[in-house]
Amino acid sequence: MLFATDWVVALTVDFKADTACFGSVTTLISLSAPSDSIQLFLWDLNGDGKFGEKTGDTLEYVFQKSGFLNVGLKVVTFDGRSKAMYKLILVKNFTMAFTFETGCRTQPTYFYNKSEVQGDSITSFSWNFGDETPTSSEQNPVHAYMLAGDFYVTLQVGTLAGCIDNISKTISIGELPDLTLQFSSDSIINEGDSVTVSAIGSFDSVYWSTYDTSYSIVIKVGGNYWVKAYKGGCYAERLFKITVKQFGNDPEIMTLFTPNGDGFNDRWAILNLSKVEPCEVNIFNRWGENVFQSSDYRNDWEGTFKGKPLTNDTYYYFVRCLDSKLYQGTVNILK
Repeated sequence: MLFATDWVVALTVDFKADTACFGSVTTLISLSAPSDSIQLFLWDLNGDGKFGEKTGDTLEYVFQKSGFLNVGLKVVTFDGRSKAMYKLILVKNFTMAFTFETGCRTQPTYFYNKSEVQGDSITSFSWNFGDETPTSSEQNPVHAYMLAGDFYVTLQVGTLAGCIDNISKTISIGELPDLTLQFSSDSIINEGDSVTVSAIGSFDSVYWSTYDTSYSIVIKVGGNYWVKAYKGGCYAERLFKITVKQFGNDPEIMTLFTPNGDGFNDRWAILNLSKVEPCEVNIFNRWGENVFQSSDYRNDWEGTFKGKPLTNDTYYYFVRCLDSKLYQGTVNILK
């Protein structure tokens, strides 16, 4: 004979829950037996000891709190007997966040995941940068925007247990300032000369590789240089190279100059005069007339004779410097 107490002992109450993620549906399934003897499945989903919030052997439920929750199931048999049990279920909760360093068009924008999840581990990342480029699966990606403007960025993370959540923010990408370079002469200069390089455009400040912060710098040494112009947190950068022509011990004599008062090549010069001076100079026109003479030339002849400008033509120079050798050739005046 089977007594009533034997029925209660024989009745087992159990259930399982799939991944419990805060804000998502969790499926609760009764494992109680024998199932053919059970009439009612009553659930206590908030741990208050009261059953009946939900019924059924399989239940889909969205928990309203996260953390360890005490969940109970009571089963009632057809003859009115009942039995209950409780389990602690960890409802995992995300703290979704990311930060970024405000970027500028074409320059790197740095994103940093700050998301966390209680009781689980984040195993996947998906960044949508809002500019129709492919998503990134990196935890802390770097992205360059080709256009300036506002972009809606979304980060979605997934966990080891299968939870998924996301967060979105609007970020602003700045426009680069206009920047061009202006050179006072060619970027290839003679030894001992200099070139003035100026930053031209609309910006708030500039910074050169020479540590200068003025809008123009004077360069005498050859090498690679750069300048950055800043405006509204963004900067434009330009790279340039200055080459210095090195001279030997022979006089390097100009064969063309343009004495037109524009400030460039207005005087005939021995380019490496400081290395070979003193220099005696005589210049003749095509008829043999001595139009210029100096016993210690200072690179100061402006193409004049008796105070008047000479015409465009070819002239003949004779130069004798420190080594006493005679150097001769032609120089053209072109205005």
